[in-house]
Amino acid sequence: MSNGFIPISQNIANEISDMIFLQKKYKPNDKLPNEHQLAKELGVSRTTIREAVKILVANGVLTIERGRGTFVTEKPDSQNDPFGISYIEDKKKLVHNWFEMRLVLEPANVRMVVERASDEEIREIIAYEREAAALIASGKPFSEADQRFHAAIAKATHNSVIELMLPAIETAIGDAINTAVYVGAHKRAIENALTNHRNIAHFLEQRDADGAALAMYYHIKRGMTDLDH
Repeated sequence: MSNGFIPISQNIANEISDMIFLQKKYKPNDKLPNEHQLAKELGVSRTTIREAVKILVANGVLTIERGRGTFVTEKPDSQNDPFGISYIEDKKKLVHNWFEMRLVLEPANVRMVVERASDEEIREIIAYEREAAALIASGKPFSEADQRFHAAIAKATHNSVIELMLPAIETAIGDAINTAVYVGAHKRAIENALTNHRNIAHFLEQRDADGAALAMYYHIKRGMTDLDH
């Protein structure tokens, strides 16, 4: 499944995931073929298979048992992406759909944060904003800090359903940043994160629900616009 927006290793992870979730070729606790066999079957290098397996291990779909091989986990559906959203092939369309969902959810989230978060939780959100800004300034990857910033906001809503959605939200953030790189919008994504994360953190610190919601709305809307340019 060739796709211009995502690395070959992610495409292969998608194919292996399809074998498990759609084709039911491998069931929970089943052992996968070895690297050589999978590489031959899928027409890629063993290095690509190794990277794809790492992705699926990180998502809780596969587990590696030293000396025994690679197995489907006992409950692969309990992975961080229970709906298989990250395995949709059209990555640009997927990220755009995620932005639309976040446009509905996250401005409302920051309103709840203003009303419900403790001072310590607000300080944690601000710390993640500063961490991401420092990483950007030093030219280092900032995806994980960006995810933690949004995750801290979701947790500070004190809404258990929103908290359960955290892994999917974090996946969406990572997808947005990675896709921005592949479509040439990375610089705009950096500017967006720097400016609007700072604004969101500022309004949360001031306990200004309207300002925080507007800043979050603009942040996500800017991401959608940059992706389409």
